[in-house]
Amino acid sequence: MKNKIIWLGLICSLAAAMLLASCSASTTASTTALPPTSTTTAVTTSNSMVGATVLTVTEGSQTKTYSLADLQALPSVSGYGGQIGKSNAITGPDSYQGVALTTLLNAVGGITAVQNVIITGSDNYSQTLSYQQVTTDNFTLFDAVSGQQSAAPDMTPQVFVAYEKNGNPLDADTGPFEFGVMTCQNRVTQGSLWVKQLAKIEVVAAP
Repeated sequence: MKNKIIWLGLICSLAAAMLLASCSASTTASTTALPPTSTTTAVTTSNSMVGATVLTVTEGSQTKTYSLADLQALPSVSGYGGQIGKSNAITGPDSYQGVALTTLLNAVGGITAVQNVIITGSDNYSQTLSYQQVTTDNFTLFDAVSGQQSAAPDMTPQVFVAYEKNGNPLDADTGPFEFGVMTCQNRVTQGSLWVKQLAKIEVVAAP
């Protein structure tokens, strides 16, 4: 009788040990099979990715894309600019803020004397600038009152990409970017040089 009790106790102990081992194994398997948490797999979006890309600058295989926030983060230029149309109608000069064209070109390798720059709007209107126009700003200027051709008295014109006019963002018909020529308070440039809703800047080989 005493032997039966001993054997029964051993059997119960063995069964309990096997059950405990089985629970431990299943718990371990369950733990290692859990998927990664959202904190581990989440992708952080930088501020430069938040804004929609609205401007592309290209030179050969080099391409840079910009949102409005991207351009606002670059070193800025400010001054006056205005336009004279074919009928001598004058718009401006207005106060502008933006980025110098050379800043954007340098980001893709710059421009050489045997290259041109094509400036294109979202409506496919485009203007082609020579190396001299980009680097020495060789443009014809007009008096903002009389419309007569005149030299700039106190500054060298500068080609730039505007994102602000008279302290406000450009309107939907013009912006978010407009290419233009920055002059001074009493001088304007030909309206054909200005490209509204600027979408693309390309550095290409000159003909």
